Amino acid sequence: MRFLEFVFRIWYYFRIGYGTYLSFFVGFFTFVSTTYYLAVTRLPFLQGVFTHFYAFIVFAILMIIPLGVLIGWFHMKRTLAYPTEISIGVEANPYNYIAIPGKELEVYTPGWILMLTTLRRILEKEDMLSAEEKREFEEVVRKMEKLLKGEVVGKPRQRQLLAILEKKEN
Repeated sequence: MRFLEFVFRIWYYFRIGYGTYLSFFVGFFTFVSTTYYLAVTRLPFLQGVFTHFYAFIVFAILMIIPLGVLIGWFHMKRTLAYPTEISIGVEANPYNYIAIPGKELEVYTPGWILMLTTLRRILEKEDMLSAEEKREFEEVVRKMEKLLKGEVVGKPRQRQLLAILEKKEN
């Protein structure tokens, strides 16, 4: 299982490195050189404006950066594309169904259990809890105890990832 996890980590790092960085530079250079040699060198009025390849590169950088920023801003702020991406990421994230290792598992979840059990005792002592509220307290505490054991709560959409997480427990 560790080997499979290692392979997926390497695959993820490759996709981020290639997709975000390498393909950007390769794509930019390909775009600039292709456009220059297929358009600028064949159109006389553009040859007068861009007498050298490096002048066209500077122009392309000065045009592409603001245009890319504008399109990125539009994507994030003015379309439903980004909220949809985040929604899909939340649904697919297996950590939304387990206590995240670290402070959530070690501090927050035990703290919430302690607060809930203490609050339940106080409310029971004051005779302020109905039978339904007692069941709700018990259900929430039961789920939090499952989280402390590393178990899954809720219904993750990514069943394959859930199976991998369950195999890690065993």
